Amino acid sequence: MEQYVIKKALNNNVVIAEKNNNEFVLVGKAIGFNSRKGDKISQDRIESIFVKQGEGEENFNKVLQNISIEIVGLSEEIISLCEKELAVKLSEAIHVSLPDHINFAITRINQGVRIENPFLHELMALYPKEYDLARRALKMINERLSVNLPEDEIGFIAMHIKAAVNQEKVSAALTFTKKIGSVMDLILKLLKKNLDKNSIEYIRTITHINFMLQRVVNKKTIKNYLLDNIKKEMYNEYDLAIKIAFKIENLFSVKIPEDEIGYIALHLRRLSEI
Repeated sequence: MEQYVIKKALNNNVVIAEKNNNEFVLVGKAIGFNSRKGDKISQDRIESIFVKQGEGEENFNKVLQNISIEIVGLSEEIISLCEKELAVKLSEAIHVSLPDHINFAITRINQGVRIENPFLHELMALYPKEYDLARRALKMINERLSVNLPEDEIGFIAMHIKAAVNQEKVSAALTFTKKIGSVMDLILKLLKKNLDKNSIEYIRTITHINFMLQRVVNKKTIKNYLLDNIKKEMYNEYDLAIKIAFKIENLFSVKIPEDEIGYIALHLRRLSEI
């Protein structure tokens, strides 16, 4: 069986290799340790493979030219970790966008620019798996590159991961998160509440809205057998729920059925009793 031939090691665990006149980025434990150009790597040592081809190859080569190999190599390890934990192949774009983002974040920190993510709590609630992986990624970045990127970066990295999972642009994940944030702002305004964004109640409400949107988009809304009682006994909350439903409809171009409005009212009652 023909083996991969190393062209360049990015770090101890990531190399650029060639096989059948094609270039690959290979990730595997210690496959770059003490390696030299021309060394061969067997398939059983490889944990993940990124094929450099087409437009992706051109963009990745630009990354290699403009960003340190330490950042590029670590980014590939993070991508490999995410693919393994999520059991999915991430989009080709993340091989360019993630190292570019990390490099930009480090540059800003070194220039004394403060990094803030106003949607950190929303991202934590919307994308818990991606957020946890981003937390681990930030720890790897700070330890391996001897930097001190703030916790806010977890949210930005999580968006890159989520976008790569969905095969979409990072801006799409950001836009969705902003819309959810504006819905939550309206809820707190209508309830006249200043709810802790770290609270289980805040996270539970975001999670409900997210799942409700998925149901509406997929036309799988659930029957609310308590709807009549909710309208009678929680008429204040139901009235507010209608206003929130209008907001959601305008933001996401969907139609929220009465059954789902009833469930929103239940969440509002729970929030109002805190």
